[in-house]
Amino acid sequence: MARSSHRSPPVKTLRLRTADLSLRAKLQMATVLAISLATLLVVSALLVNEWSLNRQSLLDKLAAQAHLIVGSTRSAVANGDPDAATEVLRKLEVCPEILSAELNRNGHSVLARFVRAVRPKSGFLAQMPVIRRILESTVQWREPVTDDGAIVGELVLTASRQGFYPMLERYVVVSAVSFGIALALASLLSRQLIGMVIYPLVRLTDLLRAVARRKDYSLRAPVGALDEVGLLAKGVNEMLAQIQIRETDLKSELQERRRAEERLDMLAYYDTVTGLPNRHFFNERLAHAINRAGPFGETTALMFIDLDNFKIINDTLGHHLGDMLLNGVGERLARALRSKDFIFRVGGDEFAVILEDVRNREHVASVAEKLISVFITPFRLEDHDIFISASIGVSLAPQDATEPTSLLRNADTAMYHAKEKGKNTYQLFETSMKGQAANRLNLENSLRRALEKHEFVVHYQPQVDMITRRICGAEALVRWQHPERGMVGPGEFIPIAEETGLIVPLGEWVLRTACAQVAQWEDEGLGSLAIAVNLAGRQFQDDDLVEKVIQVVWETGLDAQLLELELTESTLMDNSRSNMRKLTLLRAAGIRFSIDDFGTGYSSMNYLKRFPISKLKIDQTFVDGLPDNQEDAGITTAIIALAQSLRLQVVAEGVETREQWQFLQEKGCDTIQGYLVSRPLPADQFRGLLIDGWSEE
Repeated sequence: MARSSHRSPPVKTLRLRTADLSLRAKLQMATVLAISLATLLVVSALLVNEWSLNRQSLLDKLAAQAHLIVGSTRSAVANGDPDAATEVLRKLEVCPEILSAELNRNGHSVLARFVRAVRPKSGFLAQMPVIRRILESTVQWREPVTDDGAIVGELVLTASRQGFYPMLERYVVVSAVSFGIALALASLLSRQLIGMVIYPLVRLTDLLRAVARRKDYSLRAPVGALDEVGLLAKGVNEMLAQIQIRETDLKSELQERRRAEERLDMLAYYDTVTGLPNRHFFNERLAHAINRAGPFGETTALMFIDLDNFKIINDTLGHHLGDMLLNGVGERLARALRSKDFIFRVGGDEFAVILEDVRNREHVASVAEKLISVFITPFRLEDHDIFISASIGVSLAPQDATEPTSLLRNADTAMYHAKEKGKNTYQLFETSMKGQAANRLNLENSLRRALEKHEFVVHYQPQVDMITRRICGAEALVRWQHPERGMVGPGEFIPIAEETGLIVPLGEWVLRTACAQVAQWEDEGLGSLAIAVNLAGRQFQDDDLVEKVIQVVWETGLDAQLLELELTESTLMDNSRSNMRKLTLLRAAGIRFSIDDFGTGYSSMNYLKRFPISKLKIDQTFVDGLPDNQEDAGITTAIIALAQSLRLQVVAEGVETREQWQFLQEKGCDTIQGYLVSRPLPADQFRGLLIDGWSEE
């Protein structure tokens, strides 16, 4: 049979079991073993000593008995008398330790012999092989027998060691008692040791278990005396303190990492200014909404919202208030929507709204109107009341598009149509808008090259003094002579120029061209003619505006008092020191200012009082209804009265009929311009009008 290879040696099993014992059991075992071993060694040493003493005592007794017997048996040995010798040896009966005696003669056999009958010792000790061998051992003593100095024989005495047995029994009893006492002492000693060593170690072990179980590294072990155990406890406390510090640092690091991840998620999916979901979130949600709309037969509406003239407000009031305005707009739009609708900030001043499961186009239109209405109330930002509007483009899925990019492009196209309709309104996407959007894109691309190709021209519309009936000035109006489309009106390309920023170089070119032309007419002897030039809001925010205007006036040779810069009411909404400084410096140079389209914006009496304004221009929308429309008549009359009270001149735009002329004349209007006088004319035709003069007929 094959021998099993998995049998473990007993020693190894014992070692493993011993190693698994508690420290308390190990210490108790070690103490008992040490006491037992010490007791055994002491008892063994005493037994060896007694053994040696007993042997020497037996030898001494044998020597003494041998000396007495030799003296008594000397004649018997010499004469060879066995009976006398035997009688002497029989006297050894009184010596219990002597086992046998033998008297020999030289050269002869044994003369006499004595042998004691020995009964073996009884008891459990005597049955032990070792003890039995001890009891069976003997001690001999040989003593020569002499007669007249000559050795005539020899006495051999043999002593038994059984006399040692009672002493051995006493030693066993004493050893047992001593061992019991030793065990008792060991028990007491182990308890003391446990109290001094084990209990602190047990407490330390319990502490480490509690730390491992509760993960609480603030626990500490009590430190008593600075012995080895105390130093161990102190070391454990220091280790726990270091772990606690590391754990605190690790928790702080994990919290910071978690906050960083949250910030990254916020940056990835949410706008930092408004807190609304950003464009990335918008793209994912829009794709989900479109995919959901198709299979379930639902309609999803996308609203693209663009704030009107936000660039002007942002440049005027600064980015800080601009961000506050964006945040306020986001909050108002969010409050106006249903809880299941989604609103996003997708660009600088652009927001998007996703309406899922809409009923029909009328429902979408009502939501768009609701969003437009949130801009009626001005936004109160610090010390400013900000009025702003929005243009909204709407596209539906799957009716208008089934793909996110196309749906967004259609909503953007509809939004631009809303701006072209006058802003502050909404427009639903229609298929016909695609061609118009492409046309707008082509127009924008052509506009970027038009200034370099000298495709712009300036037309001049005369202004007539209502008292003298003579031309007193003109307004410079830019026109685009497109190489393919012909003459393009300002209403078609000026909004694009403002959005793209091209209005700044274009406005500077118009200013320089108009000033140079009026200066030339004056040099030709056609008289001093005031020239009004529109100043766009983005031009007015240019930090170098004052230097540029004065440089144009100086380079063209125009009298500064003949230049009139027309500003819109929205441009004057900010009363910052910077804008006031520009107006003050330009007015000090002789240049005058007028408010264009007065009454259509949000000016206040405070602006008119503070700013160095010279004229108010009544917007054509109020002049159109004159004199029959009572509201237009009332507003026009009020504007003229206001201007007169502030000692400002009044110019009425869009005058086309004699009735309008008469009404304005009766109310005290200073100057008019419109088709009743003349359409805007190129420079050469306007020159002819100056030469020939204007007639009412």
